[in-house]
Amino acid sequence: MASGSDSKLNPMSRWLMVVGGCGYSLGAATTTPFTFPADVMAGAPILAMAALIMARWPWHTEPARSGGEPVSGWAPPHPYLPWVLLLSVVTGWELFNYLAHGSRADHPTLSSMTDAVDGYYPLKAMLFFGWLSLGWLVVRRGSRAVAS
Repeated sequence: MASGSDSKLNPMSRWLMVVGGCGYSLGAATTTPFTFPADVMAGAPILAMAALIMARWPWHTEPARSGGEPVSGWAPPHPYLPWVLLLSVVTGWELFNYLAHGSRADHPTLSSMTDAVDGYYPLKAMLFFGWLSLGWLVVRRGSRAVAS
């Protein structure tokens, strides 16, 4: 079922977003990493996401039960704890592999694994489209509910 923020989009608009995202991803996949065009192609969606977050997300949120009722007096121990843990694990893995003795091929980093995928145009385009989709999911999930 569509979320409240997606209920305003008709099926044609959704298809246009998917086709537009595919086209943008195909264009972004043609760029060479760490060049100005690649920076622009990656930076434009980041700026668009920031603008959408500012426009669509509520300023203050309250935890909700599954029924949609606000829970008073309850707060998670730390709302960013899962993200902090994930970032710590990824950073630790990258540092370990960077400082490990021996060949880098024996201990691949996330960067070396994505470099291997980036060598293939269709895979690079799919990764970029997945990144765009993840950004849209973040914006959509955090958007204000639209009253029916």
